[in-house]
Amino acid sequence: MQTMNLEQLRASTDAGGVLGVTLKAEGAAFYVNIETRRGEAVMVKAKSKEPRKFIDPRKAMLVLRELGIRELRIDGSQWRPEERELDKMHRPDRSAAMKSAHEAKAYTDWAQEKVAASLADRAPGVAHDRLMKDAQAVIDAKRKLHAIKAAS
Repeated sequence: MQTMNLEQLRASTDAGGVLGVTLKAEGAAFYVNIETRRGEAVMVKAKSKEPRKFIDPRKAMLVLRELGIRELRIDGSQWRPEERELDKMHRPDRSAAMKSAHEAKAYTDWAQEKVAASLADRAPGVAHDRLMKDAQAVIDAKRKLHAIKAAS
């Protein structure tokens, strides 16, 4: 059996090569089977040859509708929605990662609040014009001192 990713299915549909589409249920998921002029194919994920599965057939129909496929058959003879819990992948590592991310965000928020409070508590700074005037006075004094030393 051939495989088609979403872009290949789009190209085949646009070229008129798709004769029919069937949403075939297996377990708790639905798979897209495509009848083309060259034979049967199954829709696969973009970056692998693994069949693309849809838990909700409405989402599959939305994808197919966006491709321009307006008619399809649904084969629900092997549909067993009670098996959905068996298909779920439990990821305790994601729980730990999310907890860590939330802790990091809380620390960042706390640190930003501390910095903002510190900046608000500071005494007002020296005006730019006054600072430049004082700096120029120091430069002029150094030049005078240097000129006196050079003259003697």
